Amino acid sequence: MTLTTGEKPVYLSSLKVWFSSLLMLNILDVVTTIPNRELNPIALYIWDKMGFFLAAWVKIGLVVFFGVLCLAVKKVATPDEWHFARRLLRVILTILVVFYIFVVAINLSIQLL
Repeated sequence: MTLTTGEKPVYLSSLKVWFSSLLMLNILDVVTTIPNRELNPIALYIWDKMGFFLAAWVKIGLVVFFGVLCLAVKKVATPDEWHFARRLLRVILTILVVFYIFVVAINLSIQLL
């Protein structure tokens, strides 16, 4: 599916859309998290060692780092390699986006209780 924006068509399945969705959901996860009601023992351990806000910056920074790695792969890959890498990255991004939709939905449902 494509949308035309002026000169170039924008493909809805592009990595930019998936990456932007992941970044926004990651930020929304940080914003909607209630530390007093967290059940994840790993998150509680990390927050105890680093603090909530530093852990949030690290979490967002990891998503940005993943985006930089995607750009690096695009620059160094041949067209055949990029075809495979793009499909693989799209699958990884899809799984992460679905996971963060689930996490944000849980955070929002906890806030409503």
